[in-house]
Parts: sequence; C-alpha cells; structure tokens
Amino acid sequence: MSYESIIAMTERLASELILSDADKPDSIKKMLPILKSLHTQCKEQGLHSQAEQILKAKHIIDAIVSNETEPKGPLLADLDIIVSNFSEELNTLYPTENKELVNRKALETDGQAQNGEYKDLEAKLNELSMLIAGFCPGKEIDMEEIIHNVEDLIKRSENIQPSSFYDISNLLKKYLENMSFGSMCTTKPIEEGILLLKSILSYLKKKEPFTFDYSDVLELLEESLVATEQSDDCPDESTTELEEPESASEKILQKLSDDDIEILTDFISEAEDNLNNIEVSLIELEQDPENTDIINDIFRPFHTIKGVSGFLSLGKINRLSHATENLLDSARSGDFIINHSATDAILESVDLLKKLIDSVKQGLFKGCRQEDGHIDVDFLRDKLNKLQISLTKGEKEPLGEILVRRNNLKAQDIDDALEIQKKNPEKKFGEILIEDQKVAPAQVASALMEQSATKKRVDSQVKVSTQKLDDLVDYAGELVIAQSMLRQQTMENPALSQTVSQLGQIVNNMQNIAMSMRMIPIKATFMKMIRLVRDLSRKSGKQINLSMAGEDTEIDRNVVDALYEPMVHMIRNACDHGIESVQERKESNKDQQGNIDLRAYHKGGNIVIEIEDDGKGLDREKIFEKATATGLITGDEQMTDAQVFSLILEPGFSTAKQITDVSGRGVGMDVVKAGIEKFRGHLNIESQKGRGTRFIISLPLTLAIIDGMLVRVDDERYVIPTIAIQKAFRPGPGEYFTVEGKGEMVKDRGRLVPLVRLNEIYGTSDNMPPVEESLVVVVESKEEKRAFLIDELLGKDEYVIKNLGGNMDNIQGIAGGAILADGKVGLILDVHGVFSIVSEK
Repeated sequence: MSYESIIAMTERLASELILSDADKPDSIKKMLPILKSLHTQCKEQGLHSQAEQILKAKHIIDAIVSNETEPKGPLLADLDIIVSNFSEELNTLYPTENKELVNRKALETDGQAQNGEYKDLEAKLNELSMLIAGFCPGKEIDMEEIIHNVEDLIKRSENIQPSSFYDISNLLKKYLENMSFGSMCTTKPIEEGILLLKSILSYLKKKEPFTFDYSDVLELLEESLVATEQSDDCPDESTTELEEPESASEKILQKLSDDDIEILTDFISEAEDNLNNIEVSLIELEQDPENTDIINDIFRPFHTIKGVSGFLSLGKINRLSHATENLLDSARSGDFIINHSATDAILESVDLLKKLIDSVKQGLFKGCRQEDGHIDVDFLRDKLNKLQISLTKGEKEPLGEILVRRNNLKAQDIDDALEIQKKNPEKKFGEILIEDQKVAPAQVASALMEQSATKKRVDSQVKVSTQKLDDLVDYAGELVIAQSMLRQQTMENPALSQTVSQLGQIVNNMQNIAMSMRMIPIKATFMKMIRLVRDLSRKSGKQINLSMAGEDTEIDRNVVDALYEPMVHMIRNACDHGIESVQERKESNKDQQGNIDLRAYHKGGNIVIEIEDDGKGLDREKIFEKATATGLITGDEQMTDAQVFSLILEPGFSTAKQITDVSGRGVGMDVVKAGIEKFRGHLNIESQKGRGTRFIISLPLTLAIIDGMLVRVDDERYVIPTIAIQKAFRPGPGEYFTVEGKGEMVKDRGRLVPLVRLNEIYGTSDNMPPVEESLVVVVESKEEKRAFLIDELLGKDEYVIKNLGGNMDNIQGIAGGAILADGKVGLILDVHGVFSIVSEK
C-alpha cells in the first residue's frame, strides 16, 4: 500500500462524514474501518503525526456511538475539523503529479474493465470457488483443473494495477501445488484467499481502491506453505478445524463488500424460507413416511443450502446440510424408510442450521460475518452419519427406545428389564415388560409393528404429463356420452340393454378413476398463504396467526389454479382491513394476536373454502351509505345483510380511508368475484361488526362434469345444476300471483318467489302456458330465490361440460353445453347469470 491508497481512503472518509447522521449510529460506525486502515497506512509511511490525528478521530466516533444522551452535534463538528486538517496536510505532502499518477492508473483499469476483463475474472473466480467447495479429504478430485483455473486468474490479472489480485493468485497457486503433492489437507487458507480475491474484484469493478488490510491472509497462506516443509502428514479433518488460526479468519471476515452483503442477504432469506418449508414437510412425512414426493421436497432445500453455502464459504452450514442431505438421499433411493429417529435428527439439523444462519444475519448488521465458534455441528454430523449407516443396514430402533419415545415406558424400566433378561436369556424383552405390567400387550404390539416398518421398500411411481391426464378425462367423458346414446338406442332389447348396463358401470368406474387422477390436495395453495400472512403481518406491524384445516381436501388441479388469486386478495383484505392493530385489539379486550382461519371441505359436489378472521367485521351501515353515495343503489331498497355485504364485490368499491400498498384502492374484491364465477363458483359473505368476517367460496370439484337436472321448456332442453335446486312442484290453486311492480310470483312455504319464464329470457318462443298446468323449479343463488317455469322434468344425471366455442363463450346465463343421450345438445344454465338477466330487465 502507498500514498495512492491513503488519498483514496481520505476521500472516502470525507464522503462518509458528509452522509453521516448524528441520530443514526450505524452511519457513524461506517467510518471506523476506514479510520483503522488509514491509521495502519500512515504508520507504515512514517506519517506519525497524521496517524495521531486519525486516532483522535476514532476516539470521537467511539464517543458518539457510546453516548446516547449527550448532544452529538459538537462532536461531529470536531470530527469534521480533524478530517479537513488531515486532508489539507495530505495535499501539502503529495504534489499534483502524484494525483495524476493515481488518475492515470485508474484510467488503465477502466480500459481493462471495458474489455470485459473483470467479467472473465469473476467467472473464473466463481468457478474456482465451486471447485474448492466440492473438495473433501479422502475423495478424488481433479487438482489439475483447479490449478489450471488459478493459472488463468494469474494470466488475466498480470496487467491489473494495483497488483494485489495478481500477487494473491500466485500464492494460491503455490498452495494448491503443495496440495496436489498430498502435503495439505485443509482448504481453509485457500478459502480465505478466494474470499479476499472476491472482495478486491468487487472494488476493482466499482473503480475504487481496496483499502483494507489483508496481511493476515498472506500470513495464513505463507505460514501454511512453511508448515508443509516441516510435515507431510495430513491431520484428521476434525483436528484441522480445531487448529485453524482464528485471528486470521476473524480479521478477514470482518470485511464484507456490498456485493457480498447482497449475496448473503439473498441466501439468508431463501434459506429461512426453505427451513420453514422443511419443518412443515417433515410433519407430513411422519404421517406418510413412504411418500417419495415429500422426501424430495425436503431433500431439494437441503441440497440448495449445501451448494450455496459452499459457494459462500459458510463451512459449518455446508457440512451440516451435506450430512443431512446424504441421509435423505439414501431414504429417497429406497435404502430405508424415514422413521421417528430420522425425523428427530433432521429437525435437530433444521434447528442448528437456523442458529448458524442467525449468526450470519447478526454479522451482516455489522458489516462482517459473526463468529460461530460457539456452535458445534460435528456432534450432529456424526449422529446423522451413524443413523444413515444403521438404517441402511436395516438395523432396527430398539423396542425400549420406541416405548420411551411414546411415553409408554421410563428409561429406568428398560434397565430393570435388561437385568432380568441377563438372568433369563430365553425370555424376550417385550415379554418381561408385559409380565412386570410395565406396559400393555397392545402397546408392545404397536411398537413392534413400527420397528418392523423399516424393512419395507418404497413403491415405484410414474410421472404422467398433465396433458395426458386431461386427454384421458376428455376421452372418458366422450365414452360416457357414447354409452348414454347406446343405452337410449337399446332400451327395447332387454338382453342387449342388460349388457349395455354392465358396460355403463365399467365406464362410470373408469371415468371416476380418470377424474381422481387429476385431483390434487389443496394444501400447496394453502401453504403459500402462510408466507403471505407472515409478510403482510410484518409490513402492517400487526400480530396475525394463520391456522388451517382440511388442507388435504382434494380438488381438480384446474380449480386449484383458479382459487389462488381470489384467496390472495381475500387474505390481504383480512390482514389489512379485518385484523385490527395491537392497540385497537387491546382496547376491544381481544388477544393482541389476530387470527385467520383457512378451512376446506367437501359439500355435495362442491369444495367449500372458508376464510374467517376475528377482526373488526364489516360495518353494514357504512357499506350501505357508501353504496348509496356512489350510486350503486338508490338507498330505498330493502336488502338482507348478505346483499349489503356483497356490495363490496363491486368494481371500485372501497370504504378504506387510507390507501396502503396492501389494499384500499377498491380493486381486488371484484377480481375475486369474477375469478370465482368464471369457474361456476359462488362467494358468500357473513360478518358481525366487532366479531369478524367469513368469506365462503363454493366451487365445483371438477370443471369437466356437472351433476344436473334435465328439463324441457317448449322444444328446448336445459340442464339446471343440482346444487342450485331447492325443490320442484306444480303450483296449486291460490299459489300463483301477479304483484304490481314485481311481476309474476308463486307461493312456496308461505313466501312469494319471483317466477322466471326461460322461453322469454332466451326468446325461444312466445308461448305463455298457464302456470297451474306447468311445473316450477325453485333455485337459489346467494340467498336469492327464483322459480323457473318448465314444461317437463326429464331426469337427473351427470353431464360432461362442453365449451360452446369462441362466439358463444360469454353468453350470460349459459355455463356451457352437454351432449344428451340422443346426440343433441342441451344448454347448461348458469343460475346466477339468469338472475342477473332478470334483474336488468
């Protein structure tokens, strides 16, 4: 280092001083590493007077950071004076031609950067880092490839000024050459060297001088080279770790570039998410230990953490995740089935990795890597390795340990039973426990079943393209239609009719299997909501807990895709509008933590999703007033609670006083409504002011088949979804009325229900048959009832839904078409759409 560095560091110090804020200690602390380096360089150059000034500046910063109560303005003013005087003295000491030399060298560096030299260096350095991360003592590795990589670094950096990158690369080459002769077993010095090269390169790219003291790394590499001349024996890996010179490591790890901080921040965020997902998956795996998909879901995050941590030289994280990955790799290869011991060990690994990652995170706040010497990973690594070996060999978990884990037995009881077994070796351990009445026979039998489970092997599975599944469902539907047409044509032939009936049962079974293959649990969608709630909770400053039920409920994969966006909007709404702040909840005598419950269950032919919060609830009067003010309603309507609450689903409707980056703009809930209705679903809202709100989404289990009632109106046939039908009857005398301003009505259970003539709605005919001579089907949608006037009920069946084509896709009141038994098409009614047509008229 020379005067060039001192000048550059002084300019950097002045910049940091200008940007500093007395009320923000972190902005003041940024100057300490610069002052430390300046002090060292001044002493090396013999500038003792200037070194004393820098020392005074350091004492002032220490005083500003440590004193929280005293005014900091005067201290900052003193610091400014010292830095100004120091800078003026430098200008006196070093003439203009020296500054021009600095600028000339900077221009040379710029020219190299423009030629892409730094980009190539970065690529080679990353490649070297990955090669070293894969090094393991005792394992064959292509040392020639690594040395060739370093030689490329030397060649590409020989013209770069200053020569620090070139010099360190040469030292690395010497160290690696010694490793190639088998005289070195630890990669610690070279890992430190690579970390230093990355830091230097990041400053070269930013066209700034590297102002940190790296003599400790040079000493580490040189000392290691000297040590190899004295001994050619490779120490044990664990011994090497214990004897690593901590001082060198600590010094270099305190210096992190902005690029390193950014990379480490991304790694921490991704690793924390991965570890949280692993914990959830492990709970699933306990229930289904042979599920290879779950094992793969756990294996992949560990593999990612291992790879990235090796690249970032996070040794302990790398080694522990590697050991855990090996255990899971054996399990997914079918060598054994994950048991409780394996699950406990993996959870221990997750907990320890979280501690290590927290340590890295704490270091980032200080601009360095926090020491993790107090965290021991070797014990758990040994445990994981031994467990992998024992499970692979088929060794069973001792019966006594299983019973103790289940709280059926105490540890002392095991010792007592073993003493008895020594005297009576012919007796089995379980028999002794039962005779001494320590455990029940059923408990021993259950433990023995668990113990023998490790002998099983995971069944092989085949992955099938989703397109093939869709095609299979479509062809199964076509087969159902063809079978219905065949049944219609053979009704007059009893013998043939019986055969067709048997064929129908086979076809129906095949169709059910095809449909079930396309069904997947809704859990994947639910799990995404956990992350969403966590992020929204942090952003809003609220305490929110999300609980789930029925996440294993299965649904057509296409419906799952349709559910995601509406659920995101409603969860955001619940977090922002529903759940109150901590202070508001205290004032309302509620728990500080708000709760959102996410539930899924089957009901009829539908899947029902409930999103319920215990927040402030919807204000009926406020919604009514807002809707009146915006012209959505006149204000004279007699509306039910459900009808008022459904107003929040209208485009642009919002009662929020403030717009946040989460919600409040009046967009979102109309998207929810449109998204659900697009897939023949319905959304109902229930709420109590001050108690909370519940959103109830109802969607068909599958989009391919509908359970419906076939009806005839004149010469047209329609399919009415069974789930919407309340009852069908023929109106008797006195059950038909005409009400002024409301039209035709029929009486059902003492209430008047508006009558809908489908032939008028769709303009198929002008017939006006007497109501008393026709049938009515009472249907319901969103707590609103109407009666469809029909001529005949033709029967109930399952119908394959067909798309009507581009020109007829968006016809209001029509959900699709179905090919009937005679080969003709029947229109499937969208009940809510029909209601909308009537309301508009």
